[in-house]
Amino acid sequence: MGRRATCYDNAVSESFFATYKKELIHTRPWNNLTDVRQQTFLWIEGYYNRRRRHSTLGYLTPLEYELGYRELTDLAA
Repeated sequence: MGRRATCYDNAVSESFFATYKKELIHTRPWNNLTDVRQQTFLWIEGYYNRRRRHSTLGYLTPLEYELGYRELTDLAA
């Protein structure tokens, strides 16, 4: 944890929740909490963690980053 009133403490989580709200929550009306929970799980595990490119990972998907694509692209350059 950083010092009090440091803006960088929550930057990653605030970015995640802003993306979550923009790409999932505010896209349609929800009937009940069960639907929200189920779709949240599918969005995080199926899209956000596997297919969405992240700027902090050099615009690779988390799966590509874990498999070492970063090293392969660095070698090709």
